[in-house]
Amino acid sequence: MPIVCIIGAVVLQAASYGYISGRFDSSGSLYLACVGFASAAVIFNLVHAVRRRTASAADAAPPRPAGRLLLLMNIVTAVTFLGFYASLAWIPSALASGVEAAVGPLAVALLALTGHGRRASPRGWLAAVLLIALGAAVAVSLSGGASSGQGMLLGLALVVVAGFGASALAVISGELGRRGVDPVRTTAHRFHLTYLAGAALLMVQGGPGEQWAQQLPAMLLTGLAAVTAPLFLLQVGIQRADSMIAMVLLTTVPGLTYLAETVFHGGFDELTFALIVGLIAVAVWAALPGRERSRRLPHSSGNRTPSARTTVESTEAARFR
Repeated sequence: MPIVCIIGAVVLQAASYGYISGRFDSSGSLYLACVGFASAAVIFNLVHAVRRRTASAADAAPPRPAGRLLLLMNIVTAVTFLGFYASLAWIPSALASGVEAAVGPLAVALLALTGHGRRASPRGWLAAVLLIALGAAVAVSLSGGASSGQGMLLGLALVVVAGFGASALAVISGELGRRGVDPVRTTAHRFHLTYLAGAALLMVQGGPGEQWAQQLPAMLLTGLAAVTAPLFLLQVGIQRADSMIAMVLLTTVPGLTYLAETVFHGGFDELTFALIVGLIAVAVWAALPGRERSRRLPHSSGNRTPSARTTVESTEAARFR
């Protein structure tokens, strides 16, 4: 179920981005993102409030404390969002999105070395290295090359920060899942700083334009399909799935978006297609259960495994206190 939710989020987001590609300028894209984030906050706060009112006394038992984690998630989400959009001043959007996604698995593996999240297996490290190479190649191919210089280096640095931020969000989401926090509650609270930061950035760029009110209904519908719904499905998935697997699957978003663009708008490049197929193949290979996990499954009912797992989860939880 968690993997299905992540795959659903990836496909829905890629299809939506492929459809709207070229329809908005930078201000329009930022307007759409703000509307999508704000819609997620409004809708899921309402859903969360209704569920709390209608829940029985047994179902209304409060989960483990998570206020600090939700605040941290707000901050990291905003930093990730701003890092990505700031990078677009120096590098093409295709290059930025590709590098951000490619960095994800490696960032998760490195974060685990600091005690945040589960340590990557040798297979996970190999997949991370392959995906960052293929993802970067896809990004360069999609961008048609990029100019060199200090501006490009600064843009790449910002998008790498965004990539690490996205990976940190996956690790934090995993901890929220272990604490029993409902994904509805997480989605209701995680975007407040992001839509405020996005609105401020939009105002700096001159605002959404004179016809923003007339465009709002279309933006709301598009934002629901391209931002709100995929982010909720993703939140459900990453709170219950391994962070490495989640980030591995997310590396396919830029490539699948390109394929959706070719369906809706035409245009095709053989080299880019071959790189995307290779990236998807590696992502699927990395997401499938490996021999190490299969060998451990028969022993999952033993006496030692549950206590060891409990110790690991307790250690991970202590890192976030």
